[in-house]
Amino acid sequence: MQPPSPLVILALLAPLASFATTSLFSRGRQKLIAGASLFFMSAGCLGASALLWLYWDRGPILINIHWFATGRNTFDASLALSNQSLVMLAVVSFISLLVHIFSLEYMAGDAGWKRYFSMLGFFTFAMQGIVLSDSLLVLFVFWELVGFSSYMLIGHWSSRPEAGRAAMKAFIMNRIGDAGFLVGLMILWTAYGTFSVSGILSLPDTAWQTAASLCIFCGVMGKSAQFPLFTWLPDAMEGPTPVSALIHAATMVAAGVYLLVRLFPIFTANALLVVAFTGMITTVLGALAALSQYDIKKILAYSTVSQLGLMILAIGMGVVDAALLHLLVHAFFKACLFLSAGVIIHSLHQAQPAHLHFDVQDIRNMGGLKTQFPLVFITFLVGGASLSGIPFFSGFLSKEAILTALFVHTDITSWMMLAVILAVSFLTVLYTFRMTWSVFFGKARAVQSLQVSPTAWSMRAPVTILAACSLWLMVSWNPFDFKGWMLRHHEPSPSSLPLTLFSILWVLAALLTAWLLFRKENFNTNSVLRNAFFADKVYGWLLQKTIKGTSTAVTFLDRRVIDGGLHGIAYVQVICSHIVAGVDHVIIDGAVKGIATLARLTGRITRSFQGGNIQLYIFWAVFAIIIFIISSIK
Repeated sequence: MQPPSPLVILALLAPLASFATTSLFSRGRQKLIAGASLFFMSAGCLGASALLWLYWDRGPILINIHWFATGRNTFDASLALSNQSLVMLAVVSFISLLVHIFSLEYMAGDAGWKRYFSMLGFFTFAMQGIVLSDSLLVLFVFWELVGFSSYMLIGHWSSRPEAGRAAMKAFIMNRIGDAGFLVGLMILWTAYGTFSVSGILSLPDTAWQTAASLCIFCGVMGKSAQFPLFTWLPDAMEGPTPVSALIHAATMVAAGVYLLVRLFPIFTANALLVVAFTGMITTVLGALAALSQYDIKKILAYSTVSQLGLMILAIGMGVVDAALLHLLVHAFFKACLFLSAGVIIHSLHQAQPAHLHFDVQDIRNMGGLKTQFPLVFITFLVGGASLSGIPFFSGFLSKEAILTALFVHTDITSWMMLAVILAVSFLTVLYTFRMTWSVFFGKARAVQSLQVSPTAWSMRAPVTILAACSLWLMVSWNPFDFKGWMLRHHEPSPSSLPLTLFSILWVLAALLTAWLLFRKENFNTNSVLRNAFFADKVYGWLLQKTIKGTSTAVTFLDRRVIDGGLHGIAYVQVICSHIVAGVDHVIIDGAVKGIATLARLTGRITRSFQGGNIQLYIFWAVFAIIIFIISSIK
């Protein structure tokens, strides 16, 4: 343990300072807001880069920060500096800074400028907290803060109903997964008595480990858009495109994969099998859905779902380092693709005349844009080539690392997963080629009459930097060897060369197939794939049926059982009260009244014997004689 380093404080709290400072300015101070946010984000990026340079490969370093104590239990908010956290810290800071710069032009004139930049800073702070936290309890707090800030950013354009619905959908689906995450934390606390990641990893296994790891994986499914909690991510494209690049390509969705990497040792074999098959379903479903979309941002969104599923699959199969490598390079090339698409969307929207209305995100309205956007054409090609796994780009090396690790295994599960990855990589080339061809090649359609203005430097610079980061040099000096600065400790595999040659041929075959399929102008897609197998409708139907069935059951229980029982008890009480009232009125009161009446009559009769009335004396004398005579007659 050691006290916090000033660089750690700078990297973690600079985004929070950006949030606090921009929140203090009035809405009209757009230049001050932009300047403050860029200053603090640059400082945070420099701090994260310095930490990566100074502490890389120096072993895990724990920074102890006492939080609070209850009774004999002490809770720390400790931070962990490891190779994993350092590289993620630098990547998140760097891409967040580029998104801030890109947003200067993209969000110019937006009514929510102040709220937008303050929430970008807050989101980055929360994400940095996830990366650095050694305490799972503190990590969960930052985890929820990321969910809240993403909700605010997705629904930034609150005047659009679709944005509000998308934000609410993302929030609810993440909360469903987070409920499982919270249960997993409770199980870990009960089993180990600590929330410290380093402490849990150093303790022996427990009987509850499978249950705890699967519950934590529920949180990963929500945050990283895994089946069945994946449908929120494509809908989240209703937010601004820079938000899509930051949250839904590089950072937020990467949080779940990063958590799996951190907690991989506590996952049992059975739990990892569930993780692997979940990733397998997600990566195939995402690739098929991306192949059938028309919205350029939704193509990239489903591509992200597919790539995240690939990483989850790799972790489930034990290929942790290669999955982390793919996570890092994916952050760069997918952010490059999103921001490049953002340049096109922004420019077409600005150039669109008032009398001409068409969807600037629909690739069917594009075509021939390589002459109008030459720089974006190059950056988009670079990002797409890396996504497709073409040699000389970073995506090729990270996918090659995953394939090589699975290829050396001899069990049937590894071979099945290997076949799935090859199929998904083939589909990835298809939908990337289709998207690129529809946007930049072919005949110009609705955009042919538009006069596009030159792109601002604040938009050109980030996409150029991200494109450069998508080259093979980000991974290794050798464009065909993935054992670079991150995987240099891995042993060379004797099967890697044949597999590399096969991968190259596989990509070329996919490119040829894509050329034959998509070079024609009209390509009709499948509605089932376009709607991701109607997952939302299935969920809605199941939810409706569940709610209706539950409502019917609860109504029956309330009206027939509970109300019926209460009413029955009330009726029994009323009947018993009537019976008791009758007994009281007729028998008890009657007996008392009868005795009183008898006493009164007896008294009257007795009084008549001595009342001084001659007529009564004669009556009773005659009555007595008659009674005597009658009784004497035999």
